[in-house]
Amino acid sequence: MKNRGLPVLVILGLVILLVFTAIGLKFMNEEAEEENRAQNVQGISIALDEKSMEKQRDLERTYLEQLEKGNYTEENMLVIGNPYGISPLTALVLFKTDEPAKVTVEVPGNTDDAAITYSLDDYKTTHKVPVLGLLSETANEVSITVEKANGVVTENVLTITTGKLPEYIGTVDVKIAETEKMELGGSALTFFVPSTKYAYAFDTNGDVRWYCTRYNSHVFQELENGHILFLTKEKNSGQTYNILVEMDYLGKYHRIYELSSEYHAAEAKGNESTIIHHDAIELPNGNFLLTVNADEKYIEDVMIEIERDTGRIVKTIDLKELFPAPFYEKYRATKREDGKIDWFHQNSVVYDKTDNSIIISGRHQDTVMKINYDTNEIVWILAAHEGWPSRYKEVLLRPEGKDFKFPAAQHTAVIMPDQDGNEDTIDILVYDNNVVISRGDKNQSEKFSRAVQYRINEKQKTVKEIWSFGEQFGEAYFTRIVGSVRYLPETGNRLINFGYMDQDTRSGIFEVGEDGGVVMEAYVTDFPAGSRAYRAERFSLYNGKWEVRLEES
Repeated sequence: MKNRGLPVLVILGLVILLVFTAIGLKFMNEEAEEENRAQNVQGISIALDEKSMEKQRDLERTYLEQLEKGNYTEENMLVIGNPYGISPLTALVLFKTDEPAKVTVEVPGNTDDAAITYSLDDYKTTHKVPVLGLLSETANEVSITVEKANGVVTENVLTITTGKLPEYIGTVDVKIAETEKMELGGSALTFFVPSTKYAYAFDTNGDVRWYCTRYNSHVFQELENGHILFLTKEKNSGQTYNILVEMDYLGKYHRIYELSSEYHAAEAKGNESTIIHHDAIELPNGNFLLTVNADEKYIEDVMIEIERDTGRIVKTIDLKELFPAPFYEKYRATKREDGKIDWFHQNSVVYDKTDNSIIISGRHQDTVMKINYDTNEIVWILAAHEGWPSRYKEVLLRPEGKDFKFPAAQHTAVIMPDQDGNEDTIDILVYDNNVVISRGDKNQSEKFSRAVQYRINEKQKTVKEIWSFGEQFGEAYFTRIVGSVRYLPETGNRLINFGYMDQDTRSGIFEVGEDGGVVMEAYVTDFPAGSRAYRAERFSLYNGKWEVRLEES
């Protein structure tokens, strides 16, 4: 008797195999489509600049050759000023010791409390010492102390002479600096991040202690490894900010990304243009999330995630897909001379590690919002309720408190550490420019600008004000554009930048305690047109997260 079950089983197996193959092909096609969509973001292309990196490696090889050929010891050190050509207030000191030793650096300031000190505590015999924070136009007497494992200590004082500051760096006037109440370490400085021209950092005396000779625009972020993410141009005379670099405070490049796009755009007629506008951050996986221009008609409403090692675009978020079509199709609140529609004007993004989400700020929608980073779905919206379709009701935060005010034309929405021990809440700081563009309280619009702390109950979808600073200054400190606020975690102080004052001729930077007391008050003037403080940051030159490594082969 013939076994008729075997052919049936074979046929059934083939059918199952074909089904699973079809499903697999479907998923592969969907993944391929998503990858193609991500990498073809309206013509944006990103390439790594390996040629410049190779030139840098050649330069480092010459430094090592000098070290090997010379008799450089703790008493006769090789000093290389501005070793990478773009950070003039730095130097690299190279020498060898016959026994393992650790090194301490002290760079004097104009007062004792402005001295910058740092210790390299690893015992080594070959020493590559970064000297950071030199004073400009000065014969700096830098102390290098070498302590060997056997207890022998040698101190060498090096004279490192620096030149004048560039003409375009502003004049810094520090009115108040209560150093015992400020958030300062051995090398903490206040960084002036410009809309254009030079980024620089000053100490509590107002003396500039660091700057980069390459122009910068908007993006100046310190990364987890202590490096800087820095947006610049191929040449300072160029028209477009399209070079994104990862570098350290010595001016060494670690990665250089060249971006090209036909959709670069200027803030206003006659200004330089940019592809990355306003912000870029590091994600937990090490990749970078950039706010970009990516459309012929609409600008400043797209984000792209790029792989750190390759620059490949792996994710795209188009904010037009999250908002009602009339918000951008019928937007008329602001106009541009080039005819492009800047309906959202994204000016900040921050990652929330507690739930894999991002919080973004859209100036022209007077809106701060949280987005699930996996699904791109809206978690909540902090904005006045007018004009939103009913389907957004469940994500619009409901205000609590009689004196509550929604932000308007705001900047830098940042996340604070847990403030109340409630896992359902999140506290954010926002720089509220207070210019109603699409929605908000028009009676208060343009009367003042402020930094404000909101507490959001994400479960109940409610929001209330906890703290603010700036209303007391009234229109004198009103900031039509730019501005920032940062939380300083060791003290709980807030660093606030009133960037656009007195018809764009002055930037005011404050460090303020939780009690509203001013512990630092500084003003920057005499900067060229458009070079006001877009943001103010507080970073340490010696942050303990990176060390000098030179190319050896």
